[in-house]
Amino acid sequence: MMTKEEMIKKLGIEDAQPEAQDQLLQNIASTVSARILNGIYERLSDEDIDELERLTDKNDEAAVEWFVKSKFEHYDDFAIQTENDVINELASSLAGMTKEV
Repeated sequence: MMTKEEMIKKLGIEDAQPEAQDQLLQNIASTVSARILNGIYERLSDEDIDELERLTDKNDEAAVEWFVKSKFEHYDDFAIQTENDVINELASSLAGMTKEV
């Protein structure tokens, strides 16, 4: 996973206000989380989804993480790739916007 500083540099927003940077990074985190969750749900059976939802309802993050990783062999690689994809997509969009201005 990229550090905050690496993301800011990759996105080319070093000169933006810290509040704007933080908001953008929060939006990225939400997008990454949603895409990861969608990818997990696509790979799980209905029974596994039911179990995941039970664990999530218990707010036991360690159990949820263990369960997901036990069902999703390359979860860490998937999560990193998803983050990179979202950041690259946004970086391309931001670069395109600055060229238009």
